[in-house]
Amino acid sequence: MPPVMFLAVVGLAGFAGYRLLSALARNAQSGTRKADQAMRRAAAHVRDLGNLEWDEAAGVYRPRAQSKD
Repeated sequence: MPPVMFLAVVGLAGFAGYRLLSALARNAQSGTRKADQAMRRAAAHVRDLGNLEWDEAAGVYRPRAQSKD
């Protein structure tokens, strides 16, 4: 009888471990999905600046000034 009880305990422990790892994987996947959705929302607000020119004084690229004709 003790070997049967030992196998039952090992089986239950294995099943509990499987359930735990499955829940952890689902949790990690949902966190990744949320971060991906947030990144996509942030990237959706990118605007087109048109042609850029180098500003020596500031050391950055700025939108080219519109010439008034």
